[in-house]
Amino acid sequence: MLPGRTVAPSRTLRFIAWWFAGLSDARTWFPGFRLLLVGVLLGIAVGWSFGRILHVVVLEEHSLPKPVISPAPGRAWVHVLTTGYCPCALCCGLFANGHTAINRDVATFPFGIAAAPALIPYRMTLEVPGYGTALVDDTGGAMRQDAVRHVVHLDLRFVTHAEALRWGRRWMWISLPADGPAAQVETLHEAGR
Repeated sequence: MLPGRTVAPSRTLRFIAWWFAGLSDARTWFPGFRLLLVGVLLGIAVGWSFGRILHVVVLEEHSLPKPVISPAPGRAWVHVLTTGYCPCALCCGLFANGHTAINRDVATFPFGIAAAPALIPYRMTLEVPGYGTALVDDTGGAMRQDAVRHVVHLDLRFVTHAEALRWGRRWMWISLPADGPAAQVETLHEAGR
């Protein structure tokens, strides 16, 4: 630094000096302190209220009881794991092209079901309680891995990521063809219970 040359304070230091200027004067320190205290308390109140209003979505695993009525003839109740997904990069990966495993455009068909084709064939229409009726048109690694472990896993497609998160993980009973592989998995489970 050159002699006789002063350095100008930074913007941050000037702001802090301006903010606390009322506290340095003997005549204005009390109103300045009161204003500072009100600002701090207001900040705490706003932060607390947002904490009370803003709810964190907790992914819970829900389970519905087995229906007491018999399924339609030729069908059986199968206990399935349902999860939600959307066509975003978080759910489908960075290289997802917006088409399902059977080449359906998700923009045209925003709702659908992903399943392990070894258990539930493509193009089968399923009715899922709370979701509605949709076509099995996709698959995924999690569904295929669960099928190896004898778990029927359906991944329900939603339009937005928030809707998929809101669905979470739910175990439920769904009516599937009694002679299909998924019903055979349920028979294995009942024999083990």
